[in-house]
Amino acid sequence: MKTYFLLIIFLLFTIKVSAQEESESIVSKGFVLVAAGKNYEAIKKQASEVAKKINYKLNLRDLEYNKDEGLSFTKDICDEQGMEYPTYIPRGYWDSGEYVSVEYSSAYEGFTPGYYLIIVSSHDKGNPELKAALQHVKKYYKSAYIKYADMEMGYLH
Repeated sequence: MKTYFLLIIFLLFTIKVSAQEESESIVSKGFVLVAAGKNYEAIKKQASEVAKKINYKLNLRDLEYNKDEGLSFTKDICDEQGMEYPTYIPRGYWDSGEYVSVEYSSAYEGFTPGYYLIIVSSHDKGNPELKAALQHVKKYYKSAYIKYADMEMGYLH
């Protein structure tokens, strides 16, 4: 009976620690969005114009259109990094800051899938730099807004 009781305590502890670790690996990230569209080439061109207008660096991360994934790193980059081709890793995992980028909405939890997005800033939810970036961008693009997504930071899949 004592062994059975200790086994139950061990299992409950393991489940609690596992659930706690999982919830701690989810981070809410905010993104300042300027525009969205279904045509990658048109959004990419618009992103270049946005970068010049708001004086942020254009950083497309060597992504390219991919009919299966929406976007992907180039085959060469995937090979160099030991990633399967095509692979797309959305903004927000390690690259907070201000920039102009085109990203694919299907990779973000809670975003309407199938759109190419012009993102100009990303930070953890509550970071004042996110709102400062929005205020700056709104001088040029009144419809800019912040959208949040929960991102699993423990590992990429």
